[in-house]
Amino acid sequence: MTSPPPPEIQAWMDRLTVDHAYDPATGFIVARQTITLPAMIADAPTLDEAVRLGEASGALVIAFATADRCAPCQQYKKDALNDPSVLGRLSEARFIATHVEVDRQPDLADRYLGSRAIPMTYAIRDGRIITTLRGQRSAADLLTWLDALPAS
Repeated sequence: MTSPPPPEIQAWMDRLTVDHAYDPATGFIVARQTITLPAMIADAPTLDEAVRLGEASGALVIAFATADRCAPCQQYKKDALNDPSVLGRLSEARFIATHVEVDRQPDLADRYLGSRAIPMTYAIRDGRIITTLRGQRSAADLLTWLDALPAS
């Protein structure tokens, strides 16, 4: 018999619409499906290249850190990162959007983000993190966060 999740984890799981399961050994909400990132993010420059481009252009790098195994990450991709309003905002010249899959690119996550925490969103200017948005968020939350970022 497997252990049920603690109430706070169960409450989180109840909000997820992606296929998932609870792993009592790790306490992790495991994804049973992987949501495809939109082309704008999936085909974006790698994190290290985005940082170089941001330094050269003055653009703010928006880095999304996720993992395929993480159900909240998959929910974030499904809801906010595939939202047309978010994609429209990220296409503005002041931003360079990128993505790091922390399990496949731990060296990039460690070097530029200093963490493998997921899901996380980072704003990076001149190679330094200026602010973060922790956890799975709605499109509205992400848009509000993006709008509050300094222009320069």
